[in-house]
Amino acid sequence: MKAPALSSTPPLLRWSWGSVLIIWAIWTALALLSVVGAVITFRQIGRPIEWRWLITWRLADWYTCAIFTPLLIWMARRWPIERGGWTRTVPLWIGVVSLCVILKYALLPQLIRLLLPQSHLPSFREMVSQNFIIESMIFWALIGVIHAILYYHRFREREKEAALLHGQLAEARLEALGAQLHPHFLFNTLQGISTLLHRDPDAADRMLARLSDLLRRTLRRAESQEVSLGDELETLDNYVAIQQVRFQDRLTVEKMIGPGAEEVLVPHFVLQPLVENAIEHGIARRAGAGRITIAASRNDDHLELSISDDGSGLDHSNDFPVEGIGLGNTRRRLAALYGDRAALTLSPAPGGGLRVDLVVPLRRPG
Repeated sequence: MKAPALSSTPPLLRWSWGSVLIIWAIWTALALLSVVGAVITFRQIGRPIEWRWLITWRLADWYTCAIFTPLLIWMARRWPIERGGWTRTVPLWIGVVSLCVILKYALLPQLIRLLLPQSHLPSFREMVSQNFIIESMIFWALIGVIHAILYYHRFREREKEAALLHGQLAEARLEALGAQLHPHFLFNTLQGISTLLHRDPDAADRMLARLSDLLRRTLRRAESQEVSLGDELETLDNYVAIQQVRFQDRLTVEKMIGPGAEEVLVPHFVLQPLVENAIEHGIARRAGAGRITIAASRNDDHLELSISDDGSGLDHSNDFPVEGIGLGNTRRRLAALYGDRAALTLSPAPGGGLRVDLVVPLRRPG
């Protein structure tokens, strides 16, 4: 799975009409807030308010700061202030901020004289000396906001990248587990066919036909990690039919599926290894007939599945429940798909034999 490209620039700091309008609106809001502050001060000291002069002056004052926003955004992207290189970048930023203040007060008087011809303005030197510190603080606040936006965006991008990598890792693990499971099943089935080939050619032929149907169905869903329980039971029917050719009347499989359970999603090919274990470690090790029961029911926010047999059980098998490919693979697939929301447990079945209980979260297609 190819990861989508991640953007290195936040939307607000990209060169677009939308970002320009947002930045303009922010600077306008700051200018109007300064107008409100000035009005409150004038009224407190009893000074008359000249609205045209006040609004024009404040807007011109803040807009002559705003025009440097693109420069500061470009510099923040090109020379960000970072822990590893701040000794190089901070002197550069100090020089740029000082230059911005000087250029602002070179431009502001010209703009005020154009908009308010009757205004009496202090000299350029007086304006710079009186306002250098406060204007520098405004520019440094803007630089801080730009860096905060950039760092937050990078943080979110790294989170997304980590999530993508985690998803790719989980998918790769699931694909590897599936690639391991299918040859394991195929090898065991072909071994059974080989056993029957000379003893009962017709039975071996029926087994091959069933295997062909099962593989065709499995390959159609090779890229699906989950299928409905109903589909999974249909896939299992083909596998059971293969085993019934092998065991004939010795194998009976009973299904007890509760209402609505067939609609719930389960890991694809999850039942086959559990039923295979029940057959190989339960039914195949006894002389007489055996029964396997598959039960499913919905319970609150999860689906409960159980596969039980009436075979030799835990007390009479030395190598089981040591997990081979089937059970171990199933447990790892559950962990990769659902984390701690799924569980697989083994216990003695009522009346003898072994019971495998499987719990998965309640999820439906779509």
